Amino acid sequence: MPLALSLRRCVGGRRARALALLLTVLVVGGCAPLRPPPPAATAQPAPLTNFRLEGRFSVKNAEQAYTGGIRWAHDAGQDEILLTAPTGQGLAQLRREPGGVVLTTAEGRSYTAPSAEELTEHVLGVRLPLEGLTYWLSGRPRPGAAHTLVRDAEGRVERLEQDGWRLEYGRYRFEAGRWLAGRLFARRGEELELRLVVDQWELP
Repeated sequence: MPLALSLRRCVGGRRARALALLLTVLVVGGCAPLRPPPPAATAQPAPLTNFRLEGRFSVKNAEQAYTGGIRWAHDAGQDEILLTAPTGQGLAQLRREPGGVVLTTAEGRSYTAPSAEELTEHVLGVRLPLEGLTYWLSGRPRPGAAHTLVRDAEGRVERLEQDGWRLEYGRYRFEAGRWLAGRLFARRGEELELRLVVDQWELP
């Protein structure tokens, strides 16, 4: 057999095998089951009784402002929140237990109070709604208090008003079988605003 003809047959055979392999990949890929889209949000999502989150925060009022990172561990009956400066240096640690709330500053000073709202107002000068936030992060109003709630086209909470706070939700993602907000903007009148961006959720 002439060498040129042999080479053409060899090259042609390789092309045929490559084409057959490509078609096989396309067919198998086309027959693979598609991942179902995330379900619509439920009208009343279950509360987040246990969670860990890491992200960034900013709090400001007419006189001062704080920005930095946040690590929050929440279990039934207790919370531990670590606030850090943008450089990573610790600003304060807040622990809530059944007996009350303790806030420890970067200088090592400790303060106690019956509630986080009273404590943060006394030490930081801003009243942070920790009790409400444990519910609001779930997209749920705090039980036993009047509220108004607006949902988006997917059934997720878009805006919530309660306890004098107006909250707006965004950057939702579907994790651990539920919709979780990646951004929360809360404002109380014109004097106080809180922004929380969650970079990582961890649910049991």
